[in-house]
Amino acid sequence: MVVCNNECIKQIGNYLQIKCGKLSTDASGRIPVVTGIGDSNEKITGFGTIVISLAKQCSKSQFGKTPEDEALVRQWIEYAVCYGNYVDLMQTARQVLKELNSVLATRAYFVANSQTLADIVLYYVLHSVMIVCVLASAHSLPAESMQFLFLYNESDWYDVVKHPCIRVRVFYI
Repeated sequence: MVVCNNECIKQIGNYLQIKCGKLSTDASGRIPVVTGIGDSNEKITGFGTIVISLAKQCSKSQFGKTPEDEALVRQWIEYAVCYGNYVDLMQTARQVLKELNSVLATRAYFVANSQTLADIVLYYVLHSVMIVCVLASAHSLPAESMQFLFLYNESDWYDVVKHPCIRVRVFYI
């Protein structure tokens, strides 16, 4: 099973308050396809292309403030497709969470100093894994059963994206 699927696209669309149109998959049944984002009847294929098209319909820019920020946002979306897409597999989840935790050790968001499409996409891609972590933590499961349980930086980021009103403490050295 892949995580970057139509359900994830719907959640991202709802978050951005953009109408997704008709969601389906291609002939292989693996690649998302959407027809009709906003007022367009255009057919768009592929998770990354779809979420970028959704974000372009937003009144507020989701790509940061500079061309470099936009390039980084697009890279994080590709990361989500290539690696985050398989976080439903325990070994992949462990690796992805460790990598993202190390990135978030020095920053509050994945790109620049504010939330971007990269944060939104990674939030929804990681949502199911973080729910498992929360449940494991709440039920005091032994660490051996959930070896990737709650990496501090990532869980802090997760809470900020989930509740945007939380203020992020950014420490500059």
